[in-house]
Amino acid sequence: MLTAPAHDAWMLTRRIVIAILPLGCWSLPARGGDVIEEERTELGGITVPAARARVLARLKLGGTETCVLGFGADLPEGERDLFAVVAAGRVMALEVLAWRGTDGSRLSTHLSAVSDHVRLRLERTASARNGRSYRREAWIDYLGWQGAAPMADAPVRPVLAGTWQAGLAAQRAGMRAMLVVGPRDVGPALIAACPAPALSTG
Repeated sequence: MLTAPAHDAWMLTRRIVIAILPLGCWSLPARGGDVIEEERTELGGITVPAARARVLARLKLGGTETCVLGFGADLPEGERDLFAVVAAGRVMALEVLAWRGTDGSRLSTHLSAVSDHVRLRLERTASARNGRSYRREAWIDYLGWQGAAPMADAPVRPVLAGTWQAGLAAQRAGMRAMLVVGPRDVGPALIAACPAPALSTG
C-alpha cells in the first residue's frame, strides 16, 4: 500500500501524463496485428492517421470530384501505407498502397486514372522470401466508380485462385461491405479491417 506522500506523488505524475496526451490521438497495444498509430489529422475533408499523410491525386470519377489520400498505418509486422478514395467527405475505397514486412515481404502500388473516367488502375508488384529464393507476382487491379455506393472491383479478366491478387480481392470485398454506411473518417475499425497483405509462399 502506498504511503500518503507516495500516493500524492503518484497521483501528480498520473495527472501530468494524462494532461500531456494530445487531443485527437488514439493508440493500441503493439500486439501482432494491432495498428501502431497515435496522431490523426484532417485531409481531403476527412480524418486520417497523421503518419505520412498526403494527397496522392485529385481527379474526377463518374463526373464527381474525388481525392486520393495516402497515409501510414504501421503494424508490428511491418511498415504499411494505405490509400483512401474520398468524395464529398465520404470514404469510397480503402486499400493497401505499400507494404514492407519485417520478414522481407514487399508490396507496391502505382495508381493512375483510366481514360474512361470511371476506373482507377492499380499496378501492383509483390514479393516474399521462399527459402533461398523469392516468389514474385505482378498484376493490375481496377476499381470502378459506383456513384453513391463504394467503389468495386472492375477486373478485365478473371482473377486466378491462389494468387496474391485473389487474396487482396477477397479483402476488398469485406472492406466494401463496411464502406456501404458511408464513413466520414478512417478510424481504427476501418484500418483493422484492412490488414497487411498475406504474402504467403506456401
